[in-house]
Amino acid sequence: MRRGTTMTHTRRDEPQFYNILELDWRPGNELPAVHRLDRRVLNRDEAKPSATLMVRIPPSWRSLHSSVDGTLEVFVLQGGLSLDGERVGVSGFLSIPEGAGDVDLRSEQGAQALFYWTLGMPIEPDAAVRVAKVWQMDWEVQRMTNMPHGTIAKSLRLPDVGDGPVHGGPGGMLRLILLEPGYCDPQEHKHNCWEGLVFLAGDLFMPPRGIIGPMTYLGNPAEFRHAPMASQRGSLVLVQTDEPVIQPPRLYDGGQQMCNGYRDTASWLEQPRHTCWDSLPDYRAAGEGVEWSDLTRLPS
Repeated sequence: MRRGTTMTHTRRDEPQFYNILELDWRPGNELPAVHRLDRRVLNRDEAKPSATLMVRIPPSWRSLHSSVDGTLEVFVLQGGLSLDGERVGVSGFLSIPEGAGDVDLRSEQGAQALFYWTLGMPIEPDAAVRVAKVWQMDWEVQRMTNMPHGTIAKSLRLPDVGDGPVHGGPGGMLRLILLEPGYCDPQEHKHNCWEGLVFLAGDLFMPPRGIIGPMTYLGNPAEFRHAPMASQRGSLVLVQTDEPVIQPPRLYDGGQQMCNGYRDTASWLEQPRHTCWDSLPDYRAAGEGVEWSDLTRLPS
């Protein structure tokens, strides 16, 4: 989304695929904690209400956050934040459940962070404020019925069921997920609920979206069929849903062939970047003695 364009990218009821870094910074007023701070709106649901924001915080910033404003979860991308005096740096995570009281948020050096805000999110009766360094957390194997293995995850939103046909907790899911290099799922699938993804590192090929690189945002409405998926380097992604997730798969014609072609030709010498579908070659022709320059473009 480039400067001057209509900001329809924020909708949760339409598929989204864009580079977050192309969004404009604008002053925010979604909740008091980000009042007047520059933010990029990744998605918003006026009915819930809820929003996911990328927020730019200046040095020497302080805010008194009231949990009556809803549940606030924060993932630090750059710099550092403290909650009631407990500081975290990059990959730090703060969770302030609705009804947990007031907290003091500060940043001495400044920061950029993802703010996940939800009013009325279902939470456990004893839910408490949490401060964590995500890099210290253990990775756990994620097993979803009818999905290939090859993913590990760290649960940020608790509780979080990570095995079986239904994943997440009463308030949905917020996870850091790592797809291994060479990962492939040739099927397409859909969710019973909305899903938003922020990609932090690596690559992911997904027809008919394109190539997902660092700072790609992907939005999948409920019942919207998407995928297949393949990765050359592996992919690190923050996955958010607003309900527990059910994900039935089905066959995608030519999915395995396209995934194989992508993995046969995606260069290790080029850094992955956000690339739209109509700019890609036809990976179905790759890996069979065809030169890269001879590959035809896929139909739109």
